[in-house]
Order: sequence, then structure tokens, then C-alpha cells
Amino acid sequence: MNKRILFLMSDTGGGHRASANAISQALHHLYPDQYETHIEDIWIDRTYWPINRLPNAYPWLSDSGVRWWGLLWRATGRRPVRFSLFTTADLLVTRPMLRFLRAMRPDLVVSVHPGMNHMGLRWVRRCGLDVPFVTVVTDMVTVHPLWICPKVTACMVSTEPARRQALALGMPAEKIRLFGQPVSLQFAQMDQSKAALRQKLGLDMADEAGERPCVLIAGGGEGIGRIYDIARAVAARAPHAQLAIIAGRNAALKARLEAVDWEIPTRINGFVDNMPEWMGAADILISKAGPGMISEAFIAGLPLILSGYIPGQETGNVHYVLDNKAGAYAADPVEIAERVNAWTRPGNSALAEMMRNAERLARPNASLDIARELRCLVEEKEEQRARKGTRNTLRDF
Repeated sequence: MNKRILFLMSDTGGGHRASANAISQALHHLYPDQYETHIEDIWIDRTYWPINRLPNAYPWLSDSGVRWWGLLWRATGRRPVRFSLFTTADLLVTRPMLRFLRAMRPDLVVSVHPGMNHMGLRWVRRCGLDVPFVTVVTDMVTVHPLWICPKVTACMVSTEPARRQALALGMPAEKIRLFGQPVSLQFAQMDQSKAALRQKLGLDMADEAGERPCVLIAGGGEGIGRIYDIARAVAARAPHAQLAIIAGRNAALKARLEAVDWEIPTRINGFVDNMPEWMGAADILISKAGPGMISEAFIAGLPLILSGYIPGQETGNVHYVLDNKAGAYAADPVEIAERVNAWTRPGNSALAEMMRNAERLARPNASLDIARELRCLVEEKEEQRARKGTRNTLRDF
């Protein structure tokens, strides 16, 4: 019988599901036909109205309502507020979660969301499940206290600053694993040259002065941010460049971009499933400071211009990029365009240096390393049960 691995998450931002998908993909790649992986959005799938509608507020909170998000992020950093939230949430969701866990009977539970650690471990133990419980911190640098539950089996983080914060928040050192940000295996398997990718994607290869640099602008799956304004500024101020714009699922943005008579060669896309190819073909990435996008850019050796960040969990990401000289931060479209123009001028060595720094920070095998660690934890638990002559408590019923 295949072992079952349950991922607890919520679609408050695309990064949590993307991380779970990446780890699940790695598990099936390394150990085909050995594991069943189940990714559950607890709030949407396992609770009732109006609780199951709360994640729908996150896109607004992370964009137009970002100031309110900053307040919420800081408030939940306080122990009394967290205690009140856990108490209220337990009353609302514990009963359906216990029913779900008893039906699922996982062999390992992985939390990829800050709201699932303390409550998730409590649910698992109340069911009588004797299984490992693992936290994979999907925030890259800044670790919110909600992520840290010292009683979990293991806690996996992306960067050294995140490891230090986890220690400071009470996570035992022997439980912390530093593996990097889990991203799709497509990024670890990138092997085509920049020229080959540009030809494949239909990008301009060169102008009269030589190679035409490619500037990739992306706003995540939902096409969030000042993408239009940034693209127009770059087109007006970097005449020797070309643009590749990923509008994501934002159909209105895509239509608005397509209505422009562009001054420089410009490719406009909606949602794409070949982001590694677009990153591999580009010379600069302009995006907000999401951990997945930054980690993918590092793997592609792609210097970054960070155009925005969510206060709280993404603040540290900006400093990490700047401190490691792998990119810059600029919120104003004109300033962004001027940086692009300066970086891509012939003879400017800044871009090559930032490319080397980005590659140095890359962890392309993070998803595979996490998958191997999860397998070890499952096997260790099986060996413990074998020595004791017991089985998973719940499965004895």
C-alpha cells in the first residue's frame, strides 16, 4: 500500500500551493508509484461559510489593501493575538478537520502555510495519529512567529537568515533543515542556451548594435502590480531592449497591453506554464518580491528589479536581494526604466556581476532535497514502529 503524504495549505497567495506542488512533483519523480500526495486547502475545502470565503480576500489585501495586510501581519506577531486566533479557529474547524484526518489517515503531514502549524499538529495528535509533522516555511527570509511550532518533527527553511530567525523564535536547532525554496523541477532541468530559448520563443535575437537585451516583466499568476506603467516606461527609455510581458490570468491587463503600438519589440502573454524558458531567455526580471519568483530567478541566473513587496513576509526578500547584490529595488516605473537602460548599455559590467551573484544564491535542487528528507522521516517512523511492534495508531481501528 502506498504511503500517504498530506499537505496542509491555504490559497492565500499562490506560493503555498506552488510549494506543495513542487514537493509533490519531486516525490513522484524520485519515488514513482510509492506515495500518494494530497494537497488540501483547509479553509476552502474543509470549513463552512463564511470561513471558507476568507482566502478570497487575500488578493485584495496583498495589492490595494496592502496597508491593512501589514497591520494584520504585525498584530498576529503578538502572542495574545495569536492565542485568540487559534482559540477561535479551533472552535470553527476542529471537528471537520478531525473527521477529514481520520478518513485520510496520512503517514506524514506537511504544513506549507503559517496558519497550519500549531493547529495542524494539534489536530493530528487529537486523532491519535503517530506520524511525522513537518513545516516547510515558504516565506524566503522573514519568518513570522506563526510558522514556528517547536513540537513539529522538522522545520525546513530557505535561507540562512530564515534559519537564524527560526532559532530565535524557539525552534530547536536539530529540527531545522536549510534546503532552499521549493520550486518546480522544470527549473532544475534547464539546459538550453539563451539563444536557443529566444529562437524557440520568437524573441528578437539582435539589433544593428549587437544583441538586443530581453527584459521580462511578470506579476505572478494573477498579473498583480504596475505592469502596464512599468512596461510603457521601459519601452520609452530603453530603445535598445526588447520586452517580454507575462500578464498572468489578468485578462484586462493583457488586452490593454495588446492595444499598444510598442516602440520596441514586445511579446505579450497571459498565463504561461513554461516560465523557466522565459526566464532562461531574459537578461533582467522585473517583478514584485515574491519568494518563488526570486528563487526561480536565482536558478536562471537572472538579475532582478523588485518593483514592490508585501509588508511583513516579503520585506526581508528585498534586503536579501540587495545585500547579495543580485538586483535592485525601485517602485517608480521611470526609475525602473532608467535602471534597465543603464544596466543594458554596452560595456556595463553590472549586469554580469549581478548574474553571477544570483547564480551563487540558487538552490535548484531544493524540492528534491525536501522530498528525500520527507521520505527519510516516513521510513524512520516505520522502523520505529517495527522495533516496537506497533502500527499507526489510527489504522488499528
